[in-house]
Amino acid sequence: MKILLCCLAGVTSTLFSSKLKDAASRKRVDATIWSASEIAVEYSIDLADVVLIEPQLKGSFEKIKNAHPDKKVILIKDEDFVNFNAQKIFDDCLEAIKE
Repeated sequence: MKILLCCLAGVTSTLFSSKLKDAASRKRVDATIWSASEIAVEYSIDLADVVLIEPQLKGSFEKIKNAHPDKKVILIKDEDFVNFNAQKIFDDCLEAIKE
């Protein structure tokens, strides 16, 4: 599974990516997880199975989703992001892949 975390500036995304990798490891899922700023997301979105959008980019969610209808695009809930609930977010990614 390949997950792209789309962030505003990259401040929290490195730590969040690490937490998501830990969640994947606990589930014994082989996952590649990386982050990119909104400006750079276009350069690597084709490599992703799932695109996670941080809450700060709510305004760009529909734009990204509509520009890439073949991708699973998930807007991270505010409470999951604030609480670094990586396990819940990773489970959401697994569900999206199954759909």
